[in-house]
Amino acid sequence: MFKGVDVSRHQGIIDWDKFLEDEHSDFVIIRAGFGKNNIDAQAVRNVAECERIGIPYGLYWFSYALTPEMARREAEYLSEFVGSHKPSYPLVYDFEYDSVTHAVKNGVKISRDFVLNCTEQFCHRLEELGFYAMFYCNNDYYQRYYQASKVAEKYDMWYARYATSPGRPVTLWQTSESGRVKGIQGKVDLDQTERDYPKIIIRNDLNNWKDVLHG
Repeated sequence: MFKGVDVSRHQGIIDWDKFLEDEHSDFVIIRAGFGKNNIDAQAVRNVAECERIGIPYGLYWFSYALTPEMARREAEYLSEFVGSHKPSYPLVYDFEYDSVTHAVKNGVKISRDFVLNCTEQFCHRLEELGFYAMFYCNNDYYQRYYQASKVAEKYDMWYARYATSPGRPVTLWQTSESGRVKGIQGKVDLDQTERDYPKIIIRNDLNNWKDVLHG
């Protein structure tokens, strides 16, 4: 079992050396940005620090897409942020309640097809660019949008359920939104997975690892 956290600017300036002492330091999922190429205020530092001390990390992009085409562009923003970096955990599409609120305010009718199409466009574009793609959802959105869908069959799911078990098969489970760990002041989301993502991603030459292995 691998235990980690997910972070954004909301966790402030993290003491990464101290965090390394915590049991939840096996991996980190970092918010790279949101919407139309807005980079998270701590993303560059968080990536640099994880690379400095050797913590495997992935990245997520919080979506404010109003169309599937905009979701596809968000995937490209995330790819541009990655640049030559080599994350060894997936790159994630994050569509949540704030995403819906923003879309509705802009006249978008939210439907199952809309959410699935946005997720598919984002994840498919990442795959075209050579990345390991994943999507995030909670139980509410799983039941409304993703259950029994081709998207859920095709892509790994980062699933939020704050209980003693996820309640369904998932590849990455967000277990808490109120965790406490060394090096981070205040609450932080806790995550866990049984999947050895670095092994899978590096073995399959994804996330810029091909050049490292094969020169």
